[in-house]
Amino acid sequence: MGFLIAGILIGPHCLGWIGDPSSVENLAEIGIILLLFIIGLEFSISHLFKNMVSIISAGVLQMGLTIAAWYFLHKNFFGGPDPVILALAMMVALSSTAIVFKMVTDRAELDTLHGRTTIGILLFQDLCVVPLMLMIPLLAHSGQTSGTDFALAFAKALAAVAGIFFLSRLLVPRFLSAVARMGSKEHLTLLVILIILGSGWVSHQLGLSLAMGAFIAGLIISESEYSHQIILDILPLRDYFSSIFFISIGMLLNIGNFLDHFSLILGITLILVVMKVVSGFLASVAVGNSARISFIVGVRLAQVGEFSLILAGLALTQGLLSSDHHQTFLTVAVLTMLIAPLLIQVSSPASHILFSRWTPGEAPEESTQPAGQTLKGHVIIAGYDVVGRNLARVLKETHVPFMVVEMDGELIKHALTEDVPILYGDVSHRATLDRVGIAQAKIIVYSIPDHKATEQSVRLARQLNPEVFIMVRTRFSSQVDELKKAGADQVIPEEFETSIEIFSRVLREFRMPNNIIEQQVELVRLEGYGMFRGLSLNVESLRNFSTYLTASLSQSYQVTDECWSHGRQFDHRELTRQTGATLIAVVRDNHAQPNPPADFCIRTGDVLIVFGRHAQVDKAMRLLRSGPDNDTASSPAS
Repeated sequence: MGFLIAGILIGPHCLGWIGDPSSVENLAEIGIILLLFIIGLEFSISHLFKNMVSIISAGVLQMGLTIAAWYFLHKNFFGGPDPVILALAMMVALSSTAIVFKMVTDRAELDTLHGRTTIGILLFQDLCVVPLMLMIPLLAHSGQTSGTDFALAFAKALAAVAGIFFLSRLLVPRFLSAVARMGSKEHLTLLVILIILGSGWVSHQLGLSLAMGAFIAGLIISESEYSHQIILDILPLRDYFSSIFFISIGMLLNIGNFLDHFSLILGITLILVVMKVVSGFLASVAVGNSARISFIVGVRLAQVGEFSLILAGLALTQGLLSSDHHQTFLTVAVLTMLIAPLLIQVSSPASHILFSRWTPGEAPEESTQPAGQTLKGHVIIAGYDVVGRNLARVLKETHVPFMVVEMDGELIKHALTEDVPILYGDVSHRATLDRVGIAQAKIIVYSIPDHKATEQSVRLARQLNPEVFIMVRTRFSSQVDELKKAGADQVIPEEFETSIEIFSRVLREFRMPNNIIEQQVELVRLEGYGMFRGLSLNVESLRNFSTYLTASLSQSYQVTDECWSHGRQFDHRELTRQTGATLIAVVRDNHAQPNPPADFCIRTGDVLIVFGRHAQVDKAMRLLRSGPDNDTASSPAS
């Protein structure tokens, strides 16, 4: 939004700081070329093939419905030549990968069902850009060509793209490998720039656009073994590339044209946004998602994309669009981009408000006895990800009754193959919680990536069963207080538990005794995650912390063949003299021998029980493992 507004302000149609339209258009073309290269570099063909069925199904439906709806509306209310209407329909069908992908990533929603569905449709749209860019010149000359000529020209264009792609696949990896062996990052970067310019030039010579060549260059490099290093080198420039593109688009916007046709442009924008929400909603429902999830998907795709602006510029240069039509489309597209971040932010809360009383796919007449109603004192698992799957397996092995709730069709199929009791439904809805027996449940565990849905469901579960114990797995510790206020008894943030695991392993590498580590972990947890949320420990906690560090302890050590102490007659008094620790017992063949005699011979498999302060025990462990050194032989630890 900031880039677009800045471009509008400094452009030739507003403040006029940049008054040469031709220079603006050249800048926009450079931005388009760089943006397409970056998108091609991040485009994953392997990911596309992995989720081919769902991506193609949702993508075809969304684009097909949008194109058909726009063609019908434009033909009946505005009229015009069919090639122009069809070109505009193809442009409005695309959504903004740059805006949506960034916001979904920033909101940590890539793993949610609506996040995966949205990104899948965007991937399909990006893939369709190639044939759409080939269609624009053919539509521009459709009056002079027959259907056969049209199909032949399209086939030639596709053959040119395929030829550039496969020829480059043969040559580019060899060039990259040769330059990479030189060990110079500058040479590798220069080669990448050469590949971009070369692909663009060849593409232009074959009648395609420079942007198409840049996209192909990014696609080729993305599949090479050096793509990770190239991405790291180019990544700092990615935001600059995007900013150049969006600022240049803003500078092309004519404020005067917008004010002269204010009501018409706002009306078209409103119709377009509603139409794209409906098409995205229907496409998502058709592939099996619930109404609430489909609403979020539709709202997040309700803007015109950056590729649409590229297609519009191509249509303008080909004479398919007049300058007035191009300016009107550009204004509408920029308006949809400006409101897109706001729509994305409100999509999840709005979905809960609109669909809180209805969960599609759960017909009440299906069963007079819902599955969860037959259970009592059971565990409800919301989400069948790795956490939910492991919990379900443990509960199943220990014969604890449980019920799983999930919305992802693939995860449901996986659970059914494992004979896990699972129900399809949105856990943030009352009907779903009633069906899994929330009133009789003892514990409900949330392991779903959608934070808003989790918060909504926690409030609802607390209302339906004030006695149920609610445990929530969340991603960030900043969400702990919010979920506790909603009614959760225990909230476990991933970053907090990861930090505990990290400092525990660091202390173990320093041979810190297990009971000291456990005491410190317990201390942090008793503080209610205060240490990791920026809150200071109170004086009593600090005093306890110091006591833990200086406490005496016992530690066990198992002797292996590689240990220095293996096969030795070890006098426990010598251990005390050198380290300060005391050997209080030896466990051999499950029998403990306290205070072993001075001539006791240690052998493999013995477990030695050592007592002392943690520094003394640490020295004793080193002695038993590696033998005496200058440090341990000199004097015992104080």
